[in-house]
Amino acid sequence: MDVDTRLVRNFVAVADEGSLTRAAQRLFVPQPALTKQIKHLEARLGVRLFTR
Repeated sequence: MDVDTRLVRNFVAVADEGSLTRAAQRLFVPQPALTKQIKHLEARLGVRLFTR
C-alpha cells in the first residue's frame, strides 16, 4: 500500500496539535481541505484515525 507522505505529514500535524483547526493553521491549508485529506487517508488505510 502506497500512502502519500503529505497525508502522513498531515496526520502527524493533527495528532501533534490535537485539533484539525490548529493543524490546518500550522500547515497553512484550509481546514476543510485538511479534513478531506484525513478522511482520504482513513479510507486508504481502512481505519478511523481520529474520534470526531
